[in-house]
Amino acid sequence: MAKPVATRGFARERVLDAALDLFAAHGVSGTSLQMIADRLGVTKAAVYYQFHSKDDIALAVVKPVYDDIEHLLRITETLPTAEARRSVSMSGMVELIIRHRRVSSVFYGDPTVHHLLETNDEYRRIGERLADVLLGPAPDTASRVAISMLSAGVHGCVNDPMIADLEDAELQKILLDFTKRFLEVCVPAQ
Repeated sequence: MAKPVATRGFARERVLDAALDLFAAHGVSGTSLQMIADRLGVTKAAVYYQFHSKDDIALAVVKPVYDDIEHLLRITETLPTAEARRSVSMSGMVELIIRHRRVSSVFYGDPTVHHLLETNDEYRRIGERLADVLLGPAPDTASRVAISMLSAGVHGCVNDPMIADLEDAELQKILLDFTKRFLEVCVPAQ
Protein backbone atom coordinates (compact mmCIF):
# COMPACT_ATOMS: atom_id res chain seq x y z
CA MET A 1 0.00 0.00 0.00
CA ALA A 2 1.30 3.46 -0.91
CA LYS A 3 2.38 5.88 1.77
CA PRO A 4 -0.05 8.83 2.10
CA VAL A 5 1.39 12.04 0.70
CA ALA A 6 0.63 15.46 2.18
CA THR A 7 -0.80 18.14 -0.05
CA ARG A 8 1.61 20.65 -1.57
CA GLY A 9 0.14 23.44 0.56
CA PHE A 10 0.87 21.47 3.73
CA ALA A 11 4.43 20.79 2.56
CA ARG A 12 4.95 24.50 1.86
CA GLU A 13 3.72 25.37 5.35
CA ARG A 14 6.12 22.84 6.87
CA VAL A 15 9.00 24.46 4.96
CA LEU A 16 7.93 27.92 6.13
CA ASP A 17 7.62 26.82 9.76
CA ALA A 18 11.02 25.11 9.73
CA ALA A 19 12.59 28.11 7.99
CA LEU A 20 11.13 30.54 10.51
CA ASP A 21 12.54 28.49 13.39
CA LEU A 22 15.96 28.46 11.74
CA PHE A 23 15.79 32.15 10.79
CA ALA A 24 15.09 32.90 14.47
CA ALA A 25 18.14 30.91 15.55
CA HIS A 26 20.60 31.83 12.79
CA GLY A 27 19.20 34.83 10.90
CA VAL A 28 18.20 34.62 7.27
CA SER A 29 21.76 34.88 5.98
CA GLY A 30 22.92 32.21 8.44
CA THR A 31 20.29 29.69 7.34
CA SER A 32 20.83 27.47 4.31
CA LEU A 33 18.37 25.45 2.27
CA GLN A 34 20.24 22.36 3.44
CA MET A 35 19.58 23.32 7.06
CA ILE A 36 15.88 23.65 6.27
CA ALA A 37 15.88 20.28 4.51
CA ASP A 38 17.72 18.66 7.43
CA ARG A 39 15.22 20.13 9.90
CA LEU A 40 12.38 18.59 7.88
CA GLY A 41 14.16 15.29 7.27
CA VAL A 42 13.91 15.69 3.49
CA THR A 43 16.31 16.34 0.65
CA LYS A 44 17.28 19.80 -0.50
CA ALA A 45 15.55 18.95 -3.78
CA ALA A 46 12.28 18.53 -1.86
CA VAL A 47 12.68 22.06 -0.49
CA TYR A 48 13.51 23.34 -4.00
CA TYR A 49 10.30 21.73 -5.23
CA GLN A 50 8.35 24.03 -2.91
CA PHE A 51 10.49 27.18 -3.25
CA HIS A 52 13.12 28.16 -5.82
CA SER A 53 15.38 29.93 -3.32
CA LYS A 54 15.87 30.90 0.30
CA ASP A 55 14.83 34.44 -0.68
CA ASP A 56 11.49 33.06 -1.90
CA ILE A 57 11.05 31.35 1.46
CA ALA A 58 11.82 34.54 3.40
CA LEU A 59 9.39 36.53 1.24
CA ALA A 60 6.71 33.86 1.70
CA VAL A 61 7.17 34.04 5.47
CA VAL A 62 6.52 37.81 5.49
CA LYS A 63 3.67 37.67 2.95
CA PRO A 64 0.87 37.40 5.56
CA VAL A 65 2.26 40.48 7.32
CA TYR A 66 2.33 42.46 4.09
CA ASP A 67 -1.15 41.22 3.16
CA ASP A 68 -2.38 42.64 6.47
CA ILE A 69 -0.55 45.94 5.90
CA GLU A 70 -2.11 46.18 2.43
CA HIS A 71 -5.57 45.60 3.94
CA LEU A 72 -4.90 48.26 6.59
CA LEU A 73 -3.79 50.73 3.92
CA ARG A 74 -6.92 50.16 1.84
CA ILE A 75 -8.91 51.27 4.88
CA THR A 76 -6.73 54.16 6.06
CA GLU A 77 -6.17 55.70 2.64
CA THR A 78 -9.91 56.44 2.46
CA LEU A 79 -9.93 58.50 5.66
CA PRO A 80 -10.40 62.26 5.23
CA THR A 81 -7.50 63.71 7.25
CA ALA A 82 -3.81 63.00 7.65
CA GLU A 83 -4.26 62.77 11.43
CA ALA A 84 -6.99 60.14 11.08
CA ARG A 85 -4.92 58.15 8.57
CA ARG A 86 -1.87 58.27 10.87
CA SER A 87 -3.81 57.35 14.00
CA VAL A 88 -5.68 54.43 12.42
CA SER A 89 -2.52 53.20 10.66
CA MET A 90 -0.46 53.28 13.84
CA SER A 91 -3.18 51.47 15.79
CA GLY A 92 -3.44 48.89 13.02
CA MET A 93 0.31 48.45 12.93
CA VAL A 94 0.45 47.83 16.68
CA GLU A 95 -2.25 45.19 16.33
CA LEU A 96 -0.63 43.43 13.40
CA ILE A 97 2.89 43.54 14.87
CA ILE A 98 1.49 41.79 17.93
CA ARG A 99 -0.50 39.32 15.79
CA HIS A 100 2.64 38.52 13.80
CA ARG A 101 4.91 38.65 16.84
CA ARG A 102 6.99 35.63 15.85
CA VAL A 103 7.68 36.86 12.32
CA SER A 104 8.33 40.38 13.57
CA SER A 105 10.85 39.19 16.12
CA VAL A 106 12.80 37.35 13.45
CA PHE A 107 12.71 39.86 10.63
CA TYR A 108 12.65 43.35 12.11
CA GLY A 109 16.13 44.80 11.71
CA ASP A 110 17.51 41.85 9.71
CA PRO A 111 19.62 43.44 6.93
CA THR A 112 19.04 40.51 4.55
CA VAL A 113 15.27 40.84 4.91
CA HIS A 114 15.48 44.62 4.57
CA HIS A 115 17.32 44.18 1.27
CA LEU A 116 14.79 41.59 0.05
CA LEU A 117 11.86 43.87 0.86
CA GLU A 118 13.51 46.88 -0.76
CA THR A 119 14.21 44.96 -3.97
CA ASN A 120 10.73 43.41 -4.19
CA ASP A 121 8.53 45.92 -6.04
CA GLU A 122 5.27 44.88 -4.37
CA TYR A 123 6.59 44.97 -0.82
CA ARG A 124 8.60 48.15 -1.42
CA ARG A 125 5.47 49.95 -2.70
CA ILE A 126 3.47 48.79 0.33
CA GLY A 127 6.24 50.08 2.62
CA GLU A 128 6.28 53.42 0.80
CA ARG A 129 2.49 53.75 1.07
CA LEU A 130 2.66 52.98 4.78
CA ALA A 131 5.39 55.58 5.28
CA ASP A 132 3.30 58.15 3.37
CA VAL A 133 0.27 57.48 5.58
CA LEU A 134 2.25 57.56 8.82
CA LEU A 135 4.23 60.68 7.93
CA GLY A 136 1.50 62.63 6.18
CA PRO A 137 2.15 65.31 3.57
CA ALA A 138 5.38 67.31 3.89
CA PRO A 139 6.58 65.91 7.23
CA ASP A 140 9.14 67.91 9.14
CA THR A 141 12.34 66.34 10.44
CA ALA A 142 11.01 65.96 13.98
CA SER A 143 7.95 64.07 12.69
CA ARG A 144 10.12 61.72 10.65
CA VAL A 145 12.29 60.99 13.69
CA ALA A 146 9.22 60.54 15.93
CA ILE A 147 7.55 58.04 13.58
CA SER A 148 10.83 56.15 13.16
CA MET A 149 11.34 56.03 16.92
CA LEU A 150 7.76 54.93 17.53
CA SER A 151 7.96 52.17 14.92
CA ALA A 152 11.27 50.88 16.27
CA GLY A 153 9.93 51.13 19.81
CA VAL A 154 6.81 49.09 19.08
CA HIS A 155 8.83 46.39 17.29
CA GLY A 156 11.42 46.34 20.04
CA CYS A 157 8.85 46.24 22.81
CA VAL A 158 6.87 43.40 21.25
CA ASN A 159 10.07 41.39 20.98
CA ASP A 160 11.61 42.29 24.34
CA PRO A 161 12.15 39.19 26.52
CA MET A 162 11.56 41.35 29.61
CA ILE A 163 7.86 41.58 28.72
CA ALA A 164 7.43 38.27 26.90
CA ASP A 165 5.12 37.16 29.71
CA LEU A 166 2.48 39.79 28.82
CA GLU A 167 -0.62 38.54 27.08
CA ASP A 168 -1.12 40.00 23.60
CA ALA A 169 -4.33 41.83 24.58
CA GLU A 170 -2.69 43.55 27.56
CA LEU A 171 0.39 44.52 25.56
CA GLN A 172 -1.76 45.82 22.71
CA LYS A 173 -3.83 48.00 25.07
CA ILE A 174 -0.71 49.50 26.65
CA LEU A 175 1.02 50.09 23.31
CA LEU A 176 -2.08 51.68 21.77
CA ASP A 177 -2.36 54.07 24.71
CA PHE A 178 1.34 54.92 24.50
CA THR A 179 1.34 55.45 20.72
CA LYS A 180 -1.71 57.72 20.95
CA ARG A 181 -0.07 59.89 23.63
CA PHE A 182 3.28 59.86 21.83
CA LEU A 183 1.73 60.98 18.54
CA GLU A 184 -0.24 63.76 20.25
CA VAL A 185 2.93 65.18 21.81
CA CYS A 186 5.58 64.49 19.18
CA VAL A 187 3.89 64.77 15.79
CA PRO A 188 2.21 68.08 14.96
CA ALA A 189 -1.26 68.07 13.41
CA GLN A 190 -1.29 68.78 9.70
